[in-house]
Amino acid sequence: MPKLLLTKRNIDSKKHIPPVEKGQVDYFDTEVKGLMLRVGKESKTFYVQVDVLDLTTGKYKSVREKIGRYGEWTPEEARATAPQLIRRLRDGKPKEDPPPTLKAIYERYLVDKRLSKGTVTLYKGYIPRLFESWLDLPLNLLEKALTPEVVIDRFQHIRENNGPGAANNSFKCLQAIINYAEILYPQFITRNPTKVLSRAEMWAKIEGRDDCLEPKQFKIFSDALLKCTPAHRDCYTFALYHGIRPAEAYSLKWEDVDLENDFVTFRHETERSKRTYTVPLSRQSKAILSRRKAAATEGQVHVFPKQGPRNKHEHLILRADHLKGKTGLSLTPHGLRRSFITTGERLRLRREDINWLTGHTDNTVTGKHYAKLTPDDLRPVLQAICNEIERLMVDGIGAKVIRFSK
Repeated sequence: MPKLLLTKRNIDSKKHIPPVEKGQVDYFDTEVKGLMLRVGKESKTFYVQVDVLDLTTGKYKSVREKIGRYGEWTPEEARATAPQLIRRLRDGKPKEDPPPTLKAIYERYLVDKRLSKGTVTLYKGYIPRLFESWLDLPLNLLEKALTPEVVIDRFQHIRENNGPGAANNSFKCLQAIINYAEILYPQFITRNPTKVLSRAEMWAKIEGRDDCLEPKQFKIFSDALLKCTPAHRDCYTFALYHGIRPAEAYSLKWEDVDLENDFVTFRHETERSKRTYTVPLSRQSKAILSRRKAAATEGQVHVFPKQGPRNKHEHLILRADHLKGKTGLSLTPHGLRRSFITTGERLRLRREDINWLTGHTDNTVTGKHYAKLTPDDLRPVLQAICNEIERLMVDGIGAKVIRFSK
C-alpha cells in the first residue's frame, strides 16, 4: 500500500494522488502510523487502521475506523484525532456514539411511550413551539446550557405570553422527556435542569374549573346555539345530553353508533385514566344522531365532521373560546359534562348510575367485582336527565310542563 505525507498540498496533487477510475486506494501517512486516506472515484476519506490481537484466536487482525471525509476534516485535524482513536482500538474499547440532541429524545419519547392521541397532540403543540431554541442541544450540554436562570426566565416568559396553564403543561412535558433521557443516557445527563421549578416553587397554581349551566342558563345556552353551524350545534347538544368529555363527542365515529338498538360506544386508545364504555341513547340524542346521519356524505367517518378549511382534523373541535363567544356564558365544553352530572344530582338519581353513564370508573369493591349493570339498565336514568335538560332548554326555569309520549 502506498505511503504519503498526508498534507493538503499532497492530497490535492494529482501527481501524488492520481484519479481513481475503479475501486479505491489507501494511502498511509508517513508521520502518524495508522492514519490513512482512502481515495475513491468521488471521495477521499480519513481512517485509522491498526493490527489488534484477537484473544479468541490468538491472531492479529486489522481494525479500521472512519474519521471523516477530506474537506470536512483537514489533514491537521485528522492527524490530531488519530492517536486517541488508535489507542482506543488497541485497548479494545467500543466506539463512543455522539450524544443525541434533545430533539432526538423528544421524537423517541413519542414513539416509545404509549400515549393517547390527545397527549401526543399536547406534546407536539408545546415542545417544538415553545422550546425550539433548546431542541438542538446535545444531552451532554443540557445541564450547562439550561441553568436555573435560563429555565426560570423561559417559564415566566411562557406564563406571561401563553398563560399559567401553558407554562405548567409545557414544562411538565419537557420534564418527562428529560427524565426519559436520564434513563437512556446516564453517561450524558445526570440531573434534570427543569426540576429547579419545584425547588424554586415556581409552578403556577391553577384553580379547578367549576363552570356549569345554572337552571336559568339552559335556555340562554340553547337559544345561543342557533348562531353556530348545525354540526357544532348538534355536537354541543349531544355532549350535554350525555355528559361526555368534549373529545368523546367530537371524535365520535359512525362505526360506534348503533341507531337500530339505540346504543353508542365512546372509545379510548388507552385504558389508564379513561375507559371505553357503551351507553344507551336517549330520545333526544337519537334524534341528533339521526339528523347527522341524514346529512352525512358517503364515506364520512366521523359523526361531526370538520367545519372550515383551517381545521387540520377530520372532525370538528369544541373550543372554550368558541362556546363563550357564541353563548356569552362563562362556560367551557367540559362544563357541559358538569351540567349533565349536576342535573342528575338535582333529580336525586343514584350517583353510581350517573358515573356509569359518564364513564367514571367505580373503584369500590362493589363497583369492581359485583355490580354488572347493562346499558339497558341505565336507559331510564339517562332519559330522566335528558328530559329535564330538554325542559330547561325549551321552556326555561319555573315552567311546569307535562310532556306526553308520542
